[in-house]
Amino acid sequence: MTLFEKSRGVGGRLATRRASWAGDDGIEHQVGFDHGAQTIAARQPRFRALLARAEAAGVVARWRACVHAAWPAAAVRDVYVALPGMPALVRHLARGVPQRLEQTVQRLHRTAAGWQLVLAGGGVAGPFDQVVLALPPAQAAVLLAGHHDRWADALAAVPMAPCWTLMAATEDVDWPWDAAEPDRGPLAWVARNDRRPGRGAPRGVATWVAQATPAWSAAHLETDPQDVALALRDALSALLPARSASSQPLRWHHSSVHRWRYALPAAATLDGRECWWDVERGLGVCGDYFSGGKVEAAWRSGDELADTIAAGLEAAAEAMETAAAA
Repeated sequence: MTLFEKSRGVGGRLATRRASWAGDDGIEHQVGFDHGAQTIAARQPRFRALLARAEAAGVVARWRACVHAAWPAAAVRDVYVALPGMPALVRHLARGVPQRLEQTVQRLHRTAAGWQLVLAGGGVAGPFDQVVLALPPAQAAVLLAGHHDRWADALAAVPMAPCWTLMAATEDVDWPWDAAEPDRGPLAWVARNDRRPGRGAPRGVATWVAQATPAWSAAHLETDPQDVALALRDALSALLPARSASSQPLRWHHSSVHRWRYALPAAATLDGRECWWDVERGLGVCGDYFSGGKVEAAWRSGDELADTIAAGLEAAAEAMETAAAA
């Protein structure tokens, strides 16, 4: 098994980014922002058991977040975050698997010997007996074209909503919530990143992750990132405690934005299945968009596909043993 990943590390939207700035004293300050998936919730027993094992290994921690929203009223949500950053859970699950990072697969080529992966830059990897695609649907559709056109057409039609995310560090403010879900304006979610387990910030600093609504993100999909940052900074400032006319304006130590082009599936499911597997071609697809777009949905899809592949391999091995014994 070999994992190919186009980015510098595994995790996808389980992502954490670091930033730094020089303080008035010339000392460099560093903070982290969990700018992708915000939490990990578990409903099914198998995923709860996995998180329990990860918690025992120190890979995840519970976050009892006080979340404010217009409706329902403020409530404590018992969820998980990965330690020390959100990609840690994926790194933990992928430990021991050979990984080829910063390797973009541009095309699949099927030969008599198996699957070959044509990489950006002209390299070729393989052959492999099976290929599993865990990609946003539009990207998976490109690789499937010519090999499984029905799947490719279905994935190309899956609507995915984008998300602009603001990562900011300000002076500390008297903000009573760990997170908030505004009921109006461009922001859908605002979290104090430094209040998440295993995080933190320099003394007197608050760190924020503010995610825009799908509608606002779509309307500003190609807007200059600097303009997006200013707009989302204004929206965040409007949610923070009011400052008197005589006080100094809110001090910003750092701000940047990230655009998730494929953030959330707009459709509930594809065809009711958790994944797709073609045993004859040795080709499979999994992803969170099969059943709702959450972290658990992504894991459940991959887990179901792994079980399906394993069952097929066991059946093939039993058939060979039966044929040999005949």
